[in-house]
Amino acid sequence: MKTLGIITEYNPFHHGHKIHLNKSLIKSNADRTICIMSGAFLQRGTPAIVNQWVRTKMALQAGVDLVIQLPIAYTTRSAQYFAHGAVKLLTATNIVDYLCFGSEIGEITPLKFIGRLLADQPKQLDQLIKQELATGVSYPLARSKALIKLLQSNFNSIDISVAKLKSILTNANNILGLEYIRALNNLNSSIIPLTIKREGSNYHSSKLEKIASASAIRQKIKENHNSQQSLLDTKLKKTMPDSTFKLLETAFKEGVGPIFYENFTLQILTLLRRTTHHHLRNYEGVTGGLENRFKDAATKATSLSELIELIKTKRFTQTRIQRILTQLLLGLNQKQLNKFELAGGPQYFRILGFNQQGRKLLKLLKERAELPIITKLSNHFRSNQQPKDIRQKMLLSDIKANNIYSLTYPKLTARQGGVDFYRQPVILT
Repeated sequence: MKTLGIITEYNPFHHGHKIHLNKSLIKSNADRTICIMSGAFLQRGTPAIVNQWVRTKMALQAGVDLVIQLPIAYTTRSAQYFAHGAVKLLTATNIVDYLCFGSEIGEITPLKFIGRLLADQPKQLDQLIKQELATGVSYPLARSKALIKLLQSNFNSIDISVAKLKSILTNANNILGLEYIRALNNLNSSIIPLTIKREGSNYHSSKLEKIASASAIRQKIKENHNSQQSLLDTKLKKTMPDSTFKLLETAFKEGVGPIFYENFTLQILTLLRRTTHHHLRNYEGVTGGLENRFKDAATKATSLSELIELIKTKRFTQTRIQRILTQLLLGLNQKQLNKFELAGGPQYFRILGFNQQGRKLLKLLKERAELPIITKLSNHFRSNQQPKDIRQKMLLSDIKANNIYSLTYPKLTARQGGVDFYRQPVILT
């Protein structure tokens, strides 16, 4: 039997995700699926619209067999670290045969070539990136320009136009795919990468159609929320499976969603106004005097959106700022992140849910996995203890993230902390 690995956020699960899942199973000829999924906070630095247990139910009801959480130390970082953490988990299972991801290009050959180049990280590429950064552009754009120059001048073994190369290096899913392949190479993983051409609207599209982006779906929910209309309407119903719609409906009725980034405005502004310039420099991505922009903006801004607008520049992108703000909110500084990296990446498999096929996968995982499997947190960490090793420190970061996330639930009684100690994996019978 073959096992498919997928890396997702499902924020929320929609028709495009279902198409990707089905086509990935066909392309890989796999019999079962393991999903690595973000927890309360996501790769772009924003919170999930509903918690990971609700999104796990979405995944299981759509056909995923086993859902494993990516630790928060990897979900709120750049594509390189996000991909490395997720691929490390898939590789450490020792039961995953394929990793299939969506991409705008839909072709694996050029992605594998460029991903291999990124893994090798030639000195010439580093030099070209530094030259581009000196012009004041963001790191993603600097790397894109540097790669184009490098491929044009030194590599003739890939038959691809400059226009196509630019398209690969400037589209979000292509970039993430490159990082998955880079991680597979760096880890010397036996997992075979595959890609499916992404259908429907692109990530940033606000167009609400049958195959809409998750961004468009969240934006519509937010608009309905702000105008005090019904959160879920007939237009939204057409963009997702009925199971997803019902799960969102239930979560919203129970007062555990929807969660928007703006819900954290007071927490983040409080932290910024009381912290020092020196303290801000301890966080990943705070370079080039960025701490000054944060402090200046924090005294003027009265909302999170206004804060970000005041800080961002051509060099310091909105996504980079969001990640820094969220890492500050969660207390994930550069020193702590470095320790996790030195320890080899994710330190455990946190099981979020499984179906009957997933139960068999879980049994196989217990036989072959390189990392400990966590189904009951209290067996690995107590709520009143200090972390004694790197694994427990990573777990504590996840616990803190959920404790902070729950403070924004619409229902007051749902805001209690410690959810990790009593939530069991979702089991689909």
